[in-house]
Amino acid sequence: MKRALSASVVAFLLAASAKAATFTYTQTDATTGSGTIAPFTINDGGGDINFSAVNLPSATVVNPGPGQFVGRQTVASGASNENNSATGLTWSGFVTATGTRGSDIYTVQIPLKFVPKVTQTPDVDDYTWSVAFGDNSVGGQDTTSSVNPRFAMWFSRDDVVDAIETPDTFQRYTQQTHAFIAGQDNFTNTNLTVTTGTPPVDLINDATDPVGAPAGVDAAGRNLAFYFGWRDQGTVVNPAFTVDTFTVGGLLNPDTSTLTLQPVPEPGIIGLAGIAMLGMIRRRRAAK
Repeated sequence: MKRALSASVVAFLLAASAKAATFTYTQTDATTGSGTIAPFTINDGGGDINFSAVNLPSATVVNPGPGQFVGRQTVASGASNENNSATGLTWSGFVTATGTRGSDIYTVQIPLKFVPKVTQTPDVDDYTWSVAFGDNSVGGQDTTSSVNPRFAMWFSRDDVVDAIETPDTFQRYTQQTHAFIAGQDNFTNTNLTVTTGTPPVDLINDATDPVGAPAGVDAAGRNLAFYFGWRDQGTVVNPAFTVDTFTVGGLLNPDTSTLTLQPVPEPGIIGLAGIAMLGMIRRRRAAK
C-alpha cells in the first residue's frame, strides 16, 4: 500500500529543526565558478535525517566588463553601492537537497538567502570572503591611484537609488586601504576580524547589524549577493582595477516547512509492469 503521512508525522515535520547548512563558492573568471553546500542534518522528532552535499548553482556575475576576469571597476561605489559599480556574485531561488533516515528518503529546499545572525560559542563569522584583485593586466593597463582608495564588502546592496542608506537592503564591511603604485599590483583581501574597544571586541561578519551600527541596515532575509570593490577615497587611474578571483562562504537555513518524505512505488505496480513486459517479450518471440 502507498504510505500516507499520519497527523503525528505531519506535526513532527512542522516542528522540525535544522542545523544551518554551510556553503563555499569560488568564481575564477567572468564565466567560471563552482560551489558546494556541505552535508547537514534535520531532526523532525523522529531522529536525524542526514542530507548529502549538493552543488551550489553558478552565480550571476555583476559587472564582469570586457575580458575574462571576474570583474572590473572604474567608479567608486559609495557607502551603499547604489550605483552597482562593484563586482558582484548574486543568486536567487533555492536548491533541493536529498537526505535519508534508514530506508526513508527525504527532500528539503534551501533558500539562497542570508540568515539572521547565528550566535555560536565561540562566536565566529557567519560569512567569509577572499578576493584577489589588482591591475587591469588583461588590458595591458597599469592601475595607479592618488589617495589610497578604501575597499569594502557588501552583503546585498542598496537598490533604492535615492542617495540615502535604505534600511534592510545591505550589510557593509569596510576594509583596509590599498595604494595602486606604478608597476604590477596584486592584492588579496580577506575578511578581517578587527579588535577594538576596551576590553577588545571582535567584529564578527554577519548579515545582521553589529552592535552600534545604524539600526535596520542589514542583509538578513535578502537574496544571497556579495559585492566587493572600491568604496571611496582617492582616484583610480588608467582607468580600472580588476577582480581576478572571488571566494565566498557562509550559512544557509534549510526551509523545514518543505521537508518531504518521498513516496515509494507500490510493489504491486512494479509486479504488474514486470508481467506486462514479460508478456510483450513472449509475444514478440512467438511472432518471429
